[in-house]
Amino acid sequence: MTANNIALGPGSIVGSYRIVKQIGAGGMGEVFEATHLLLPRRVAIKVLHRELSNAAGMDSRMVQEASILDGLHHPGIVRVFEFGFVGDRRPWIAMELVTGESLAIRLARDLQLPPVEVCDLVAALADVLATVHPRGIVHRDLKPDNVLFAGTNTGFSLRIIDWGVARLGPIARFTQPGATCGTPTYMSPEQATGLGIAAPCDIYSLGVIAYEALAGHAPFDGRTLAEVVSLHLHGEAAPLSVQCPTAPLALCDLIHQMLEKAPSSRPTASETRRRASRIAKVMKDATSEFESYDITTKPWTPMQPLPIVEWAASLIASARSTPSRRAGWTPEVPAAIPAQWNSALIGSDRCTL
Repeated sequence: MTANNIALGPGSIVGSYRIVKQIGAGGMGEVFEATHLLLPRRVAIKVLHRELSNAAGMDSRMVQEASILDGLHHPGIVRVFEFGFVGDRRPWIAMELVTGESLAIRLARDLQLPPVEVCDLVAALADVLATVHPRGIVHRDLKPDNVLFAGTNTGFSLRIIDWGVARLGPIARFTQPGATCGTPTYMSPEQATGLGIAAPCDIYSLGVIAYEALAGHAPFDGRTLAEVVSLHLHGEAAPLSVQCPTAPLALCDLIHQMLEKAPSSRPTASETRRRASRIAKVMKDATSEFESYDITTKPWTPMQPLPIVEWAASLIASARSTPSRRAGWTPEVPAAIPAQWNSALIGSDRCTL
């Protein structure tokens, strides 16, 4: 095998690692599981595609990705252990191996996530973005394929991967002005035009992810690329309160604000994290209180009239119409929310979540 045509596979040596198997592939490279030759360490090794080895700027993107990851310290960002070049001069990165499934696989299987899980997802992803955005780093390709679930015993529930097209600061970048980076379904309006790339781009993409996870489909979907881009630029997403009537209005409001066309109208990553965390906490507290009551012997009154309460009320209404509760039983949410709870939606609480 010549130095210009090196095929990697099980048993191949890359730096200090021996490849075990291929575990994935993306637009820029192949990903392999590998083990360290001396240490008890399993890693994921990303290697630039052979077809891209002569493409202008692609090797620089890999160098940039390694540099970004090496300089960031957040449990939601994979750690980098080593960087180098294989014999045909293709760059490779050895990084933390995340064995969980991607959000894309989860959504393909389950279609939708429960509202409280969507809150937790948004809060966790926003927490990562709140770390990178103040440093001038914009991911630019946030999508379900680039979100991996890491498991509960890893210290943080997920990882954001594939920082190869990230923009680092206002000057350093590897695309020409006006060029488009990202995935059309999750692309912000300003990305679609190639202008004004900044932190709000990631917030918009996160809003698309949250909308899809809650409603079971993306807010904008077209038959052609041009149609999708046009919808991002001019279309309005269908109200989540209609698409997912069991979701708290506070969560729907947050997601729709993240999808605002004007970047300045979107919340920051820190604000998104705070609001999503607050909504999740209220939902979990309401569920805990609900589960602690014996609905068959006494009525249940929610702890506080927060805007989240219409969600809890729907559970209660269903439970009261059920003769008994079994262990692990989850009530079905009725289509209509009792009118007496709607008044709780009016007030300052809805604006301050």
